[in-house]
Amino acid sequence: MERNQELPFEDISKTPIELTATNTLLRLVEGLAFRYRWATENLSEKDIKFRPHPTSMSIEEVNAHIFDLIESTFRVFGGQKQNKDSLRSFHKVRKKSLFVLKDLSERLKKMSDKDLSAIEKNTSRKLPFWYWINGPLADALTHVGQITSWRRIAGNPQLKGVNVFIGTSDKVEKY
Repeated sequence: MERNQELPFEDISKTPIELTATNTLLRLVEGLAFRYRWATENLSEKDIKFRPHPTSMSIEEVNAHIFDLIESTFRVFGGQKQNKDSLRSFHKVRKKSLFVLKDLSERLKKMSDKDLSAIEKNTSRKLPFWYWINGPLADALTHVGQITSWRRIAGNPQLKGVNVFIGTSDKVEKY
């Protein structure tokens, strides 16, 4: 099991002051990152290999898929392609995912709504910005929910004291 306090998104209780399209997207990314951080916290090797059915992905495989969704979104918002080949463990993928989300959130904090509206004009496929919300970001949130459920089925529920509504945690739980 890994406990890494220097990882980002232990707490997201500080909210943006102004309600804008960019801040709304920022909060969606922060909410994803917070939920992901705590859904993947304190997983054993047995948990990581767990799959609820022989035809479903394992938690480790779902984690790798979440990374792909996060990384593709990161690139759309101006980030550089990440090298997944060097990430040969669940914990390395988890850590890299959290730091890619941190970089994405920092980019969004500097972005105006005008900058955000220019995103779709700058992508190679000229896809509307909205597709990134109902596509990769919603998909990533769904998969974080899968990890939360699957770890519960495997007998290691998410740590108590994590408040996903407010974005706080009374962690770190001792073990």
